[in-house]
Amino acid sequence: MTAATKPDEDAADAGEAAMGAADEGEAAVGAADAGEAAVGAADEGGVSDLCFAARALAQSHAMTEAAHRYRQECVESERSRQRASELADWAGTALLVGYCLRRTEEQRVGTEPPAEAAPAGGEIDLVRVAALSEALRVGDADRVSLLPAQVTVAALDRIIATELDKRQEHLREQLDDEGWSELEDYIAWWVIHGYALRASECAAR
Repeated sequence: MTAATKPDEDAADAGEAAMGAADEGEAAVGAADAGEAAVGAADEGGVSDLCFAARALAQSHAMTEAAHRYRQECVESERSRQRASELADWAGTALLVGYCLRRTEEQRVGTEPPAEAAPAGGEIDLVRVAALSEALRVGDADRVSLLPAQVTVAALDRIIATELDKRQEHLREQLDDEGWSELEDYIAWWVIHGYALRASECAAR
């Protein structure tokens, strides 16, 4: 019975080795998690910097003549068709900041064309803008973004959230959940449209 119940020394050694390997594996997993956290923190900082730079750029004359004219047309169109006229101004701001986010990406990667240059013919290719906007909305940002897609998407989300935060104090209590969801979609549409607008201009060169 003693021999039968005594643990096999080779087996025990193997077990200890396995335990050691497991401990090393856990340490490796912990290191990987820490690495991912560090990368996430770096990405977070990069997204914050992008959004800050885009908002700063929006305070200057950041748009081409064609894009500026198109933005004005959009604001006037929204003012005539929306019951709340302030929505037109919010749409114009959202479009501008989305546009400036794309220009900020261009500055980061060193591909920014002259801001005053207009697309071919001085007109906006609305078909191209719509196609790029749709790619962003369906999660195909790699087709459009200059930076890694996840960075662009995170920056767009951050800008959309900030635009909504600016309206929340005035509107959130006046809107039910469905109404607020519609406003979220509205602001998101214009931010993405602005980003795609600038991307379409660059594609036209």
